[in-house]
Amino acid sequence: MWKPMPSLILIAILISLCPGSCLGAYFKFTNVECKGLDPKFVEFKECYLKMVRRNVVGMNFHLAVKTDKPIDKIEFNLCIFRKSNVYRLFMVNHTLDFCYYMKKPQQYPLFYIFHDSLMSATNANHTCPYQEKDIFLKQMTLSEKAVRDLPLPNGEYKLTVTVGAYKVWRLQVSVYGVRG
Repeated sequence: MWKPMPSLILIAILISLCPGSCLGAYFKFTNVECKGLDPKFVEFKECYLKMVRRNVVGMNFHLAVKTDKPIDKIEFNLCIFRKSNVYRLFMVNHTLDFCYYMKKPQQYPLFYIFHDSLMSATNANHTCPYQEKDIFLKQMTLSEKAVRDLPLPNGEYKLTVTVGAYKVWRLQVSVYGVRG
């Protein structure tokens, strides 16, 4: 009589406990919209998605900052919307002090999920103050770990990041995607 090995039993139990959304999960960008809320402060020069490799889409933008003084007061607001018939707020609407976050990113687990993917694709990957006149995001893709850690069921989503400087909202980026 055949007896299964204990390790095979353990693997079978783990696979049966893991929901379908954590096996082979992916998040694919489908669209991006960039909007300057204060044209005297900031302007988007580019904002687009580009295929990086098969089934992997990278997000790109070029942001021109029009202020002369260094920016040392930055706020980020992240909202996650899930599509049913329309996009509805889903689980997250959180604002943080970005300058503090860049000093201690592990203290914000939801934002930290995106940290490695974002910081490896931008020139704004340092603490405040920001003196750059041009901020780039080049071919940002979500890492496999980030996708695995996203606490989202499969479906269509919109992630909206609104960025403020000196207590005024200056720009908004909405990223549409599918988690499968």
